[in-house]
Amino acid sequence: MRGWIEFDVSSIPTAAWVVSAELRLRLWSKGDPTLGTEDSTGRIYGVYRLKQPWNQTGINWANQPNFTELHHAIAAVPPGQGGWYGPLLWMNWDITDIVRDWHSGVSNYGLVVKDIQEYATGLYTTQFFTYDQVPSVNYYPRLIVTYVLPMDLAIFGGVLIAEGFLIIVITRMRSSKIESSK
Repeated sequence: MRGWIEFDVSSIPTAAWVVSAELRLRLWSKGDPTLGTEDSTGRIYGVYRLKQPWNQTGINWANQPNFTELHHAIAAVPPGQGGWYGPLLWMNWDITDIVRDWHSGVSNYGLVVKDIQEYATGLYTTQFFTYDQVPSVNYYPRLIVTYVLPMDLAIFGGVLIAEGFLIIVITRMRSSKIESSK
């Protein structure tokens, strides 16, 4: 199983520092013994940065874009079964370094999600909801990016310094009172 996905991260300000980025995909199904596929619980799926453009209607196994293993992320398929009415089962990958690459100017052609043991002896399947096959936005693939701007860091640093100064002053005052009472 391979799936390709793309997110537009151009709205992240150029001066921002990317703190974290998490890809979240909601599970639809994980194998069906009646169809000859095994439960994929525990299998490891990797997320890799694509190095070439692609389009949704023209991609297939023979013409898929190249990807790099640099900064890839892995996650295990969780137990349980998702589905339309099942529990909200998500797979999560920390792709902070990939988003930092894009933010620093590396071309953003998207990601490929694939089983890291594609040629295993058993036949496994794991399916995720995509944006065009869902009953509501609650099922959409998600890229959650946390970033801070330099001004935010300066204000935060100033508050920490001010709090540190107050703590030192209070500690010294207490020390002075203790010494004077002896």
